[in-house]
Amino acid sequence: MNMPFCAARPPDTATVDGAPAGDPDGKAEDDSDGRSDSGTEGGVDGTTQGPSGPSLDSDGHPGPRDRDRKPVIGSAEWDLLTDGVRWNAETYLLLGCDPGHGPLSLDRLPDRLPEADRPLLRRMMTDALVHGRPAAGTLRIRRPGGRHHTVECAGEPVLGADGTVTALRMLLRPAPAA
Repeated sequence: MNMPFCAARPPDTATVDGAPAGDPDGKAEDDSDGRSDSGTEGGVDGTTQGPSGPSLDSDGHPGPRDRDRKPVIGSAEWDLLTDGVRWNAETYLLLGCDPGHGPLSLDRLPDRLPEADRPLLRRMMTDALVHGRPAAGTLRIRRPGGRHHTVECAGEPVLGADGTVTALRMLLRPAPAA
């Protein structure tokens, strides 16, 4: 698997050359003419851009209308100090979860896998949460009707000042078709 280990970032976090984009309050930097450009107006040539989320086919790969778009990449973070969980829309799609039910906690994540893939997930979680090491693997996700699709995931622990793991960040993407 060629997913970068250190590429996992919290959802909705942007960086520019390794530094946070904008000021510490999350606002965009001022242009030279004093105007602020948030980049979120949603207009291109005066037209409003509607949401156009990714879709997966029955095998869990990008649908025909999405093949020429950017790849489907899920991003998730579990904060171990606050029990907070954040997923982007693609993570719900890749894991076959309903956004209306909210993201899964780490202890519920194995429920989405067939029994045979759970030991690999446990090893990955142990590497990240106990040993503080990045972990990666390819897992099958259970879909309705007994079908499965394969997802590559790479996770990294977030370490506190004392060296203990305070959060887990994970990237997910559909595995290439075999």
